[in-house]
Amino acid sequence: MGSMKSLAQGFLVATGLIWVCNIASLFRGGDVWLGLMYLLILLIPATSIAYLKLKIPHQKSVSDEAEKWRNLLFSFQGVALGFWMFDIITTFYAIDVTGIAIELNPLGWPLGILGAFAYYGPTLVFSYVLLFKIKESVSLYAAIPLTLLTLGMGTMNLVAGAQNFQVFVSTASLAAGVRYELLALIVTVNLTVPLALKRMVAQSKTRLCLNA
Repeated sequence: MGSMKSLAQGFLVATGLIWVCNIASLFRGGDVWLGLMYLLILLIPATSIAYLKLKIPHQKSVSDEAEKWRNLLFSFQGVALGFWMFDIITTFYAIDVTGIAIELNPLGWPLGILGAFAYYGPTLVFSYVLLFKIKESVSLYAAIPLTLLTLGMGTMNLVAGAQNFQVFVSTASLAAGVRYELLALIVTVNLTVPLALKRMVAQSKTRLCLNA
């Protein structure tokens, strides 16, 4: 479970970073309404996570330094996967939706995805084995260059995705007829989610008190 949590955390960090950069790109050179929608959507998980962090006491887990490093290194695999997914999604938009871009990979689109998966899949499995199955100092040190190589690959995907996203910035816009309705919907969700979380936390604390 610790390995999956580390992988998910890395993926979420990469997704949040990309989302913030996309918002900045939309405000700077794209449709401001889209940028506003992206910002409000980001606030939903951001406020939810912040509320849960404040209201639910954090239980400190006892783990040695080596275990912390293993989790940190494996989380970077999640970061690289997040960058790769960003590249896939933006490539789909640039090629299939707009039709104004082409795939430079010799395999073409969408077969180029298989080329990246041929690297990320085995690397993810190998890193997991090195970090969580062998659990020796030498395996931890061996995972470091592998992680750096994966981050290098992920960075190339991030750059490619950022270039593809500029196509979205240049071509996408929110229809005037749905702007205010969509804005009202997202704002409503932003207000409803914290209230729902507050109710869930209160019910959880009540159950704990009754069980005690």
